[in-house]
Amino acid sequence: MASELNQVELDITKEIINIGIAKAADSFSFFIKGKVMIRLLEIKVNFENSFPLSRKYLTSKNYLLKTTIKGELKGEAYLLLNEQEAEKIVDANLPDSIKNNPVEKANMTEAFLLEIDNIITAAVITQFSNIFQRKIYGDVPSLNILEGDEINQFLSVNRNKDLNVIYFNARFITENTEINPEFIWLMDDTFFEEVKNVLSNEKKLELFQKLNKIN
Repeated sequence: MASELNQVELDITKEIINIGIAKAADSFSFFIKGKVMIRLLEIKVNFENSFPLSRKYLTSKNYLLKTTIKGELKGEAYLLLNEQEAEKIVDANLPDSIKNNPVEKANMTEAFLLEIDNIITAAVITQFSNIFQRKIYGDVPSLNILEGDEINQFLSVNRNKDLNVIYFNARFITENTEINPEFIWLMDDTFFEEVKNVLSNEKKLELFQKLNKIN
């Protein structure tokens, strides 16, 4: 389905993702404790169902968070952070007593990242739901800690191969820190049917334009 999108529909898809990621940045600002500027670096849609991997994730520890998308649109949402990015986020929120205790910090890091993924993914899903006028929600997120060279293999084995791939990465910038998470979203054909519907449905197009203007 994604490969059948024309250029206008692909542009709409990218703008819808822009709206979602902008909302995610607003939610993320709570954890970073500061205003977040966002720069969307790259979006790829259904690029032969392969998984790109940024070179910077070839580190000893990476956090791959997954949320299953349910409701009137099905999918899987992955958020990928490396160890340094996770540490920046966690250190901005933990007291020194925990940051200086490796065991407690490790436990808190996992719990904290799960909560972050829950909120960020929910923010994107909410925007999709608003634009498409469909009931969509995310299940409880899960976390896998992987070596850099294990990520693509893990995704290839565990992903739903009937879903279309949407890949995007963004730079989240604050006064004191910067992170560059990767997002890998696997969506069913309904997502792309709704993209087409936005263009043909006057009310949905008006809502999309309104949200796009706000963001």
